[in-house]
Amino acid sequence: MKTVILVLIIILVTLALASCGNGDAPVPETPVAQEPVDDTPRDTEPSPVGGNEPDASAEDTPVPDAFFFKMGDVIIEMDQDIEYVISNVGEPLGRFEQQSCAFDGIDIIFSYPGIQIYTYPAGAGNYIHTIGFFDDSVRTAEGSIRLGSRVQNVFDEYGDDYSFETGMYRFTRGLTVLEFLVEDDIVMGITYRLLLDL
Repeated sequence: MKTVILVLIIILVTLALASCGNGDAPVPETPVAQEPVDDTPRDTEPSPVGGNEPDASAEDTPVPDAFFFKMGDVIIEMDQDIEYVISNVGEPLGRFEQQSCAFDGIDIIFSYPGIQIYTYPAGAGNYIHTIGFFDDSVRTAEGSIRLGSRVQNVFDEYGDDYSFETGMYRFTRGLTVLEFLVEDDIVMGITYRLLLDL
């Protein structure tokens, strides 16, 4: 368990691009030990005309070309200006700023309930490159996977088109990646990130 938490911390700190080695970077909270949760598929909504037939158009819905996260009804995308999030979701619970070692400007980490949003500077704005989960109050937008979900629920939702290395399952869409850190078939970490060309 300690190994998984250590790996999760190392991954998130590395992805933050804010760790320039000065020792001032915030240490992300470690997820509490998760019990398996029941993530059985939910029944489909009845069709608008009141019948019980599944909506045929749902089968034809194209898969998005990028992963995104949702807070309530607000869609949060990788490479999106953080000001959009702040104006639509509200002020963060906290923020940490540090001179960027990869970009010209300030890297900022924004804390919201259950997540941290990592940004990079570009022009006059700061843009999202990583979102990390820290408790089971938040879920993935597409499959409602959360910390404590069973890995089979991940496969049921996202399929088998993934790469795997040291307990980490990586699903890629376009320039975005959704990663699940798994131990004993239980999801211990979830990270959305942008594939940055540094």
